Amino acid sequence: MKFTHKIATGAVALMSAAALSGATAPAVAVSQPKAPRSAAPEATETTVQLAAAACPSKWKKAGGVPRKWSTAKDTQCSIFGRPGYKAVYEWSAVRGTPCIKVLGFDSKGRDKWHNAGCGKKGAIKVPWGNVAANKIIKIKGASLLEWR
Repeated sequence: MKFTHKIATGAVALMSAAALSGATAPAVAVSQPKAPRSAAPEATETTVQLAAAACPSKWKKAGGVPRKWSTAKDTQCSIFGRPGYKAVYEWSAVRGTPCIKVLGFDSKGRDKWHNAGCGKKGAIKVPWGNVAANKIIKIKGASLLEWR
């Protein structure tokens, strides 16, 4: 997944060249056309860290019913995956002993449900691939739990 933003990149290159040469901006600046709304800046280590700080991994509440899979989705944050990335899921049952399945993605971007097991609490890392999506879990068994 690659995002480009030609205007910002060009502006940084021009500012860097001006700083290196000691030149100052001309008195009359030429306005550049605006980038299309669909353009986004290139994802770097810093932007990924800022996105993670802006989207903290808070515990969410969910519940399950006997003999049926219930679904819970993280609607506040998305994961921007990359090749080799693994998403971490954690859960802790407040009541009951649920069985858990979690969503992941293979290297071709296809969704895959992973069995995370049954129990009072647990954690699992699953492949996320090159996909931007929300975390989703499935819960089976009469239970109340917190997850992230």
